[in-house]
Amino acid sequence: MALDAQQVMLAHSWTDDSGIDPTGYWMAEKLDGVRAYFDGTNFYSRAGNKFHAPPFFSKHLPANQPLDGELWLGRGRFQQCISIVRNQKADRADEWKEMTFLVFDAPKLDLTYEKRLDYLKSIMPTFGKDAIQSSSPNAASNKVPPYARIVPVQKCLSKTHLLRELDHVQTHGGEGIMLRAPRSRYEFKRSRTLLKVKTFFDEEAIVVGIVKGSGKHSHRMGHLEVKTPDGRLFSVGSGFTDAQRDKPPKVGTIITYKFQELSNKLNPRFPTFIGERIDVKWADYCKTYTPPTLKTATPAKVVSLLKQKSLIFQGGDDSADTGSDNDKTNGNGNGIVDTDEDDQGDIRSSSPSSKSSSSSSSTPSVATTTSSLNRKRALQQNTDKNDDSGEDTKTTISKQQPCKYGAACYRRNPDHLK
Repeated sequence: MALDAQQVMLAHSWTDDSGIDPTGYWMAEKLDGVRAYFDGTNFYSRAGNKFHAPPFFSKHLPANQPLDGELWLGRGRFQQCISIVRNQKADRADEWKEMTFLVFDAPKLDLTYEKRLDYLKSIMPTFGKDAIQSSSPNAASNKVPPYARIVPVQKCLSKTHLLRELDHVQTHGGEGIMLRAPRSRYEFKRSRTLLKVKTFFDEEAIVVGIVKGSGKHSHRMGHLEVKTPDGRLFSVGSGFTDAQRDKPPKVGTIITYKFQELSNKLNPRFPTFIGERIDVKWADYCKTYTPPTLKTATPAKVVSLLKQKSLIFQGGDDSADTGSDNDKTNGNGNGIVDTDEDDQGDIRSSSPSSKSSSSSSSTPSVATTTSSLNRKRALQQNTDKNDDSGEDTKTTISKQQPCKYGAACYRRNPDHLK
């Protein structure tokens, strides 16, 4: 089954000019966790590496039906998630109790997406709901997986609807949106029926080194070493054409790169080369540059999002009912975590991460047309609301919510009502 895990369905990117009308597609929040394939016994990474989850974590999961999903701790907790799945010590097994296996598909069922989703609903609740389908044998026997839930979905009514949900999700710390074509089949490859939608920011940096590549790039540039005006050093290795690798920007060149977010160390995650900047001098750029801070790189929105409604926290809205044809559609096996961002819930680099708002020097370069003004206002409100405490975000979360899953926790925690 490890081989199947290496061939899970991957997404293409959706952009505003892609020519694909998202109306009628199923929308789900793109999760910032670790992609996992459950083969009936064990969890595996996309590289086929086994995750050593404690036995209680997979209790009541189907033994004869593989599941594709995401090991997830919550928005803004990717680094903690990585730490847990990497660790193999039995004395840290309790940490898995904070984890949820959010399931988005049953790969081996040769059925439409809606029918596969119906099957999932028969064995586990949707995230945010306590109940599964009353007709399910699992409902009668109370054999509900304690640590697995279905990723909530809803029908996309129009491109405007998609962009509004994207803006809402990213404003509250989410990564983006996944689109699933209606009545589509599961494909063990990158598929045009699965699309990812997210935004990026861009900034400038100066080239301080050129590093030769390996493999197919062994005869040319592999990546650039760059430096920001405030002295942060990192590599940019993607976004280049073969011609640009053959003749890379020289040391001292200013480049523009895009990135999805900043880590806790304020380094960009997944920096991608856009082009050379020839209309500005480095000294002039440095004079007007405002470096990011921990407040802008790790906004307090992680706290406030626990009570915000969005795709993942709306409790599996009835709009996600899979009787969808009549819906309105107008308009190495050692716990090593693989580094790749091309899946539905990507496995990320091992650098610390949290969602970032843009600094005053970061201009949103949006893959789709989103309401950046609304996003900035919401981020500022969240930051203002939580900065007064002067507390670490994680500490504030634990004090504000007895349950680390927040107000939409599917577990029956009476403290939520206090």
